[in-house]
Formats: sequence, C-alpha cells, structure tokens
Amino acid sequence: MILTRVKSHHRPVVWAEDQDQQQPETITNADGTKTIISYKTNEQGKKVKVTQKIKLVVVKESVNKNVASRKKWAKFGSERGNAPGPDYRTTQIGDVVTLRLSTDWKKTEAAAEEEKKSEAAKAKSYSGIKCRTCGGAHYTAKCPFKDTLGSVDPAAANAEAEGIAAAEAAVASGKYVPVHMRGQDGGIASEQERRDRDDACTVKITQLNENVDEFMLRQELLARWPIVRCTLVKNRETGRSKGLAYVQFQSEEAAQNAIERLDGQGYQNLIIHVEWSKPKKNNV
Repeated sequence: MILTRVKSHHRPVVWAEDQDQQQPETITNADGTKTIISYKTNEQGKKVKVTQKIKLVVVKESVNKNVASRKKWAKFGSERGNAPGPDYRTTQIGDVVTLRLSTDWKKTEAAAEEEKKSEAAKAKSYSGIKCRTCGGAHYTAKCPFKDTLGSVDPAAANAEAEGIAAAEAAVASGKYVPVHMRGQDGGIASEQERRDRDDACTVKITQLNENVDEFMLRQELLARWPIVRCTLVKNRETGRSKGLAYVQFQSEEAAQNAIERLDGQGYQNLIIHVEWSKPKKNNV
C-alpha cells in the first residue's frame, strides 16, 4: 500500500467535484493483477492517495463427494440458521497431527538386530560358567541361593572359622554356646554339620503367584511357623518373581509340618507345591 500526500487548495470544494474525486480508480495490469487508486482524509484533515495492488489466487481443493454433500446439509438444534462450516463458539477444533514416518527405519531395525545378536552371544558366553553353590549357569558370587544353600566365599569361611574357634574357647571355659553352633554330641558343630542342618530345615515352594513377595510369605503363608530366612527367587533383569521361594525353618519338625499343611493348597489363585530343598536320605 502506497500513501501519497496531495496538496490541498484553499478554494472551497464543490460537493459534486468532491464525490468524483472519492470514486476509486481500478486499473487492470498485464500480469493479471489489479491496481486500485483511492483518496481519503487522514487524521490531520489532509487528503492522501491510497494505491492498492491486488492479485487474485485461485486455490482448488478436491474432497470426497460424500463430504461435499454433507456440507450442504441444513444445521439443526442450537446451530440452526448458522452459516456452513464449524462455529468456533460451539465447536472445538482438534489439533492437526501430521504423521511423519522415519526415513532411517531400516537403520533402526538393523541396530535392533545387532543388539539381539550381541545379547545372544553374551548368553552363549555364559553357558560355560557353573556356580559352585547351586550348579547354575551364573557366577558363584551372584548365586540367588547363596543365602539358603551356603556360600563358598573365602572371607565368609574365615569369619565362620573364627566364630567356631571362639565357640570352642567358650565351651572350654564353660560359657554359653549358641544353639546353631552346637553339635550332635553337645559340643561345637563343624561347618559341614551346620550346613547339613540348614539344608535339613529348608523347603522349596514352587508355583507361586508372581505378585507374591517375601512379606506376604512371612505374614500370610508362613505366619504359624518360626522361620530363619525366606528367599524369593526373582528375575535378575526384570526384578519380577519366578514363582519360586526357599524357606529355612528353625527346626526340621516345623519344616515337615509346613510341607504337610501347605503342599497342594491354593494360594493367590494358584496351587502351590512345597517340598524339601534337597531329598532326604531316608526317602531315597
């Protein structure tokens, strides 16, 4: 838009002449545009020339014929009599979501395949590893059953030997010896005797619901028996339960009673199975 100041004359303007000057002039250009020239009075009371250049652009949009026919339907209800198209006072228009497909999806799939192959190779490398505690395909230090089946950690063995030596000194001096360190003859139990005693009082519970945790086992399932420890086996990567637990009771009689009462019973919508963690010699 171009504003051009026009000099005003002091002579009085005739009404008819003023009307002729107010008529806009339209000029059609060779490039298809139109130039409109008009005059107006600004805020200072001076007459200015306004030049407008207009270009007409035709936009064609193809729509489905059924959509076009629906747009011609008469509106009803609170929209009765309104113009075609959505009324923003009563209609909420959702955001336009553009689907942008990735151009490097082949590279993404190739990277995922490489990751799967590396994980498979890592799992294959672990196949030659054998735990010295339970015999599983993992390192001994990461054994999930080391608390119930014993540990071969040298530091733990040394600490245990020191405890045995202290207990033997206590027996020699006539002091009290803890129950878990007593042998069959009333003296100090050896390391193998205490390990066999722990295994003799340990039961294995299988087919547990994945939602069951150690707190539920202690408070709901095993509340009537005195237990030393309860270990729920979990997936190392996901942290979810594998449906397997090892429970060490304070006595073999309590463990036997728990097996008789709980084996084959329903718990959390599943039938659980309770048995000794290691077969008894007299049952073989």
